[in-house]
Amino acid sequence: MPWFRISLTLMVVCLLAAPYGMAQQTAPAQDTDNEVLAIVNGAPLTKMHYEQLLQQYRPEARSAAQQDKGRFMRELVLQEILAQEGQRLHIEEDPELQARLKIQKNSAIARAVVQKYIAEKSNVTDERMRDHYEKNKATFTSDEQISASHILLKTEAEAQAALKEIKQGKDFAEVAKAKSTGPSAPRGGALGTFGRGRMVPEFEEAAFALKVGDVSEPVKTQFGYHIITVTERTESAPQSFDEVQDNIRRTLISEYVESLLDDLQNKAKIEIKNPEYAIQDQ
Repeated sequence: MPWFRISLTLMVVCLLAAPYGMAQQTAPAQDTDNEVLAIVNGAPLTKMHYEQLLQQYRPEARSAAQQDKGRFMRELVLQEILAQEGQRLHIEEDPELQARLKIQKNSAIARAVVQKYIAEKSNVTDERMRDHYEKNKATFTSDEQISASHILLKTEAEAQAALKEIKQGKDFAEVAKAKSTGPSAPRGGALGTFGRGRMVPEFEEAAFALKVGDVSEPVKTQFGYHIITVTERTESAPQSFDEVQDNIRRTLISEYVESLLDDLQNKAKIEIKNPEYAIQDQ
């Protein structure tokens, strides 16, 4: 992965978060976007300025802004006042601030460029997605998952004693509530449903080797000794096109972006003046 992909890859992931986010072109500015909401010392603040401010917040905060426009408007006005004060103080002449502004500007432009190219040229059609699905059908499978409970104890002797009670007929959940030192004890040791890669390796290996209803021998991990039982298992199964359509879209768009970045980098003239900063492909 070329050097400038480190941050751009993160940007692409964000743009791909919405199912159709990167496949749609940014809508052209509407007349209402140019509506002047306030004038601060002669400088107009428009609806577009307000909307761009909101984009800095998480979706839940943006939703709240619909009922509390005045609070967000105050921030927009205060930012403008401070920016004007900064101009009076010639803050923008500070080299460190100039460098920060350049990076912020480049980041915003890079996002817009990638969005524009994807919207206009990525050509991720339903036909292409279905073709990708058929060619890679064997890879589209749901993960194997299990529902499990455990009893966590500090020593092997304590674990063997608890296991003996279970083998003698005592209910697993009751033993967990009475003896387990783990946070799941009040729930009878229930850990919920999980797939591979979620638990420490020793625990995972033992848990996925169990059949539904089986109880393990004590399993040692960094947390102590576990007695594990599996209450439900869902095997891996083929996924339909509808289930994986959004993932395929993201894959095809990512492949397009990789190609785009390769092309742009190959066309660019790049000179590294300090050998300590020699570019390394990722």
